[in-house]
Amino acid sequence: MISQNNKQGWRNPWVIGLLLVVLSGVLINARMLWNVVHNPTRVLDENYSVKNHDKHDAAWVQQQAERSTLGWQIKLSSPQQLQNDALATTDAARFYLGSNPATINLDIKDRDGKQVKDAQVTIVAQWPGDPKFDFSTELKEQSVAGYQGEIQFSRAGNWDLVFKVKRNGSEFEMEQKVFAAFSK
Repeated sequence: MISQNNKQGWRNPWVIGLLLVVLSGVLINARMLWNVVHNPTRVLDENYSVKNHDKHDAAWVQQQAERSTLGWQIKLSSPQQLQNDALATTDAARFYLGSNPATINLDIKDRDGKQVKDAQVTIVAQWPGDPKFDFSTELKEQSVAGYQGEIQFSRAGNWDLVFKVKRNGSEFEMEQKVFAAFSK
């Protein structure tokens, strides 16, 4: 007999299974929400996301003004660079590396086209969304080829690289998306 007072319906395996499915769905969604709140997506630097730059923020405006005042041009190259797919979308990585470790060459020129000398050059590599894979490396000045160094990626995939160049109190930053084709 089926009745509102009959408590045996809750012991039915189908009812218990349905309740477990609903409960697991709620718990999984709560976990995803917790991850979004506590681990925001990072793109390129600790302070900003490319999509959410607040152009009225004083520090951001100052950084952009200093960058345009310096007029430095940075050209990135690597012997391990692979050709980009001609059909790649505009948001895809434009620089593909086919070796790990990869040699990175930076040619830095000032406004007049002269080589920038005696600078401290750092590459900060970020794995989007998970800071435990982030690392940085220094590039050494070469006599003819600008600045050069090796970068060892911990995994294959898309990386965000920030090139930080400091010289005589001036700082220049450039961002580049890189796809590392091979891992350790």
